[in-house]
Amino acid sequence: MYARTMRGAGLDDTYGAYVDLVPAITLASFNLMTMFGMNRRLRGASVGHLAAFEMTSSLPCRSIAEGLRRLGFSDEVAAYYDEHVEADAVHEQIAGRDLAGSLAEDDPQLLPDILFGAAACLTVDGWGSDGILEAWERGESSLRRPFPGVSAG
Repeated sequence: MYARTMRGAGLDDTYGAYVDLVPAITLASFNLMTMFGMNRRLRGASVGHLAAFEMTSSLPCRSIAEGLRRLGFSDEVAAYYDEHVEADAVHEQIAGRDLAGSLAEDDPQLLPDILFGAAACLTVDGWGSDGILEAWERGESSLRRPFPGVSAG
Protein backbone atom coordinates (compact mmCIF):
# COMPACT_ATOMS: atom_id res chain seq x y z
CA MET A 1 0.00 0.00 0.00
CA TYR A 2 2.83 2.39 0.84
CA ALA A 3 4.66 1.48 -2.38
CA ARG A 4 1.50 2.37 -4.31
CA THR A 5 1.44 5.74 -2.54
CA MET A 6 5.09 6.34 -3.43
CA ARG A 7 4.55 5.44 -7.09
CA GLY A 8 1.37 7.52 -7.25
CA ALA A 9 3.33 10.53 -6.00
CA GLY A 10 5.97 9.94 -8.68
CA LEU A 11 8.55 8.60 -6.23
CA ASP A 12 10.82 5.56 -6.35
CA ASP A 13 9.38 2.79 -4.17
CA THR A 14 12.65 0.82 -4.06
CA TYR A 15 13.73 0.07 -0.48
CA GLY A 16 16.31 2.64 0.65
CA ALA A 17 16.04 4.70 -2.54
CA TYR A 18 16.28 8.00 -0.65
CA VAL A 19 18.29 7.00 2.42
CA ASP A 20 21.28 9.14 1.38
CA LEU A 21 19.06 12.23 1.21
CA VAL A 22 17.60 12.19 4.71
CA PRO A 23 19.32 13.84 7.66
CA ALA A 24 20.97 11.73 10.34
CA ILE A 25 18.17 12.40 12.85
CA THR A 26 15.72 10.59 10.56
CA LEU A 27 17.96 7.54 10.58
CA ALA A 28 18.45 7.87 14.34
CA SER A 29 14.72 7.49 14.84
CA PHE A 30 14.65 4.21 12.94
CA ASN A 31 17.92 3.02 14.49
CA LEU A 32 16.48 3.62 17.95
CA MET A 33 13.44 1.49 17.18
CA THR A 34 15.64 -1.23 15.68
CA MET A 35 18.03 -1.22 18.65
CA PHE A 36 15.15 -1.68 21.08
CA GLY A 37 13.61 -4.43 18.99
CA MET A 38 16.81 -6.40 18.49
CA ASN A 39 17.77 -6.61 22.16
CA ARG A 40 15.57 -8.73 24.42
CA ARG A 41 16.87 -6.88 27.47
CA LEU A 42 15.29 -3.72 25.97
CA ARG A 43 11.85 -5.30 25.45
CA GLY A 44 10.23 -2.82 27.82
CA ALA A 45 11.71 0.09 25.88
CA SER A 46 10.59 -1.53 22.63
CA VAL A 47 7.03 -1.82 23.87
CA GLY A 48 7.08 1.75 25.19
CA HIS A 49 8.40 3.02 21.86
CA LEU A 50 5.71 1.15 19.93
CA ALA A 51 2.97 2.38 22.26
CA ALA A 52 4.07 6.02 21.98
CA PHE A 53 4.35 5.77 18.21
CA GLU A 54 0.92 4.20 17.80
CA MET A 55 -0.68 6.61 20.26
CA THR A 56 0.57 9.65 18.34
CA SER A 57 0.33 8.61 14.69
CA SER A 58 -3.35 8.88 13.80
CA LEU A 59 -3.61 12.68 13.68
CA PRO A 60 -0.40 13.18 11.66
CA CYS A 61 -1.64 10.58 9.16
CA ARG A 62 -4.87 12.55 8.78
CA SER A 63 -2.88 15.75 8.18
CA ILE A 64 -0.67 14.06 5.60
CA ALA A 65 -3.69 12.68 3.72
CA GLU A 66 -5.35 16.10 3.73
CA GLY A 67 -2.10 17.75 2.58
CA LEU A 68 -1.70 15.29 -0.28
CA ARG A 69 -5.22 16.09 -1.47
CA ARG A 70 -4.60 19.85 -1.19
CA LEU A 71 -1.56 19.37 -3.41
CA GLY A 72 -3.74 17.68 -6.03
CA PHE A 73 -2.88 14.04 -5.39
CA SER A 74 -5.59 11.42 -5.80
CA ASP A 75 -7.43 9.49 -3.12
CA GLU A 76 -5.34 6.47 -4.16
CA VAL A 77 -2.16 8.31 -3.17
CA ALA A 78 -3.69 9.38 0.16
CA ALA A 79 -5.18 5.92 0.85
CA TYR A 80 -2.19 4.67 2.85
CA TYR A 81 -2.55 7.56 5.29
CA ASP A 82 -6.36 7.33 5.35
CA GLU A 83 -6.03 3.67 6.30
CA HIS A 84 -3.69 4.52 9.15
CA VAL A 85 -6.01 7.16 10.59
CA GLU A 86 -8.49 4.41 11.41
CA ALA A 87 -6.05 1.56 11.98
CA ASP A 88 -3.82 3.55 14.31
CA ALA A 89 -6.80 4.64 16.39
CA VAL A 90 -7.33 0.93 17.13
CA HIS A 91 -3.60 0.25 17.44
CA GLU A 92 -3.40 3.08 19.98
CA GLN A 93 -5.67 1.20 22.36
CA ILE A 94 -4.01 -2.16 21.75
CA ALA A 95 -0.45 -0.86 22.13
CA GLY A 96 -1.18 1.40 25.09
CA ARG A 97 -3.50 -0.77 27.13
CA ASP A 98 -3.10 -4.35 26.03
CA LEU A 99 0.59 -4.42 25.22
CA ALA A 100 2.30 -1.77 27.39
CA GLY A 101 -0.28 -1.89 30.16
CA SER A 102 -0.25 -5.68 30.37
CA LEU A 103 3.53 -5.83 30.30
CA ALA A 104 3.74 -3.31 33.15
CA GLU A 105 1.18 -5.29 35.16
CA ASP A 106 2.90 -8.62 34.50
CA ASP A 107 6.41 -7.31 35.15
CA PRO A 108 6.31 -4.03 37.14
CA GLN A 109 10.12 -3.84 37.07
CA LEU A 110 9.84 -3.06 33.33
CA LEU A 111 7.74 0.07 33.88
CA PRO A 112 10.78 2.42 33.85
CA ASP A 113 11.95 0.81 30.61
CA ILE A 114 8.50 1.15 29.05
CA LEU A 115 8.41 4.82 29.98
CA PHE A 116 11.97 5.29 28.74
CA GLY A 117 11.07 3.77 25.35
CA ALA A 118 8.04 6.02 25.04
CA ALA A 119 10.02 9.12 26.02
CA ALA A 120 12.87 8.20 23.67
CA CYS A 121 10.44 7.78 20.76
CA LEU A 122 8.78 11.13 21.36
CA THR A 123 12.09 12.92 21.98
CA VAL A 124 13.96 11.66 18.93
CA ASP A 125 10.96 12.06 16.64
CA GLY A 126 10.49 15.56 18.06
CA TRP A 127 14.08 16.43 17.18
CA GLY A 128 13.43 15.24 13.63
CA SER A 129 10.24 17.26 13.36
CA ASP A 130 11.98 20.34 14.74
CA GLY A 131 14.68 20.02 12.09
CA ILE A 132 12.12 19.79 9.30
CA LEU A 133 10.13 22.77 10.55
CA GLU A 134 13.25 24.90 11.09
CA ALA A 135 14.40 24.19 7.52
CA TRP A 136 10.98 25.05 6.12
CA GLU A 137 10.89 28.29 8.12
CA ARG A 138 14.21 29.22 6.46
CA GLY A 139 12.65 28.37 3.08
CA GLU A 140 14.95 25.38 2.67
CA SER A 141 14.57 21.65 2.29
CA SER A 142 15.35 19.49 5.29
CA LEU A 143 17.09 17.01 3.00
CA ARG A 144 20.88 16.71 2.97
CA ARG A 145 21.02 17.61 -0.71
CA PRO A 146 18.46 18.54 -3.37
CA PHE A 147 15.91 15.97 -4.33
CA PRO A 148 16.70 14.43 -7.73
CA GLY A 149 14.92 16.22 -10.55
CA VAL A 150 13.85 19.20 -8.41
CA SER A 151 15.56 22.56 -8.74
CA ALA A 152 16.83 24.21 -5.58
CA GLY A 153 15.05 27.50 -6.34
